[in-house]
Amino acid sequence: MQPDRPLDYYIERLFAQLDKAEFATEMEVQRAYRLLAGDLIYKLTPTVTYRNGTLRLRFAAAALRHEMTLRRESLRQKLNAELHGEVIKKILIS
Repeated sequence: MQPDRPLDYYIERLFAQLDKAEFATEMEVQRAYRLLAGDLIYKLTPTVTYRNGTLRLRFAAAALRHEMTLRRESLRQKLNAELHGEVIKKILIS
């Protein structure tokens, strides 16, 4: 820490790094979801977002939404294995 810089400078840098880390994690979750779901399922998932341990998936087809709801826990475990840790704590499907 340099004495000539105000504390605000360091606080802003900290928040910028936290946002980048969250963005990188979201990109990794989306990559892992696409890999595990496959291209067809990924195309039928118009919304894939990740924030604070929660993965939100929105499906265009009701039958697919129902199937993925039944497989939610299996999907969560496989995604966490692909991501090498307990990144996803909950999956919300709509």
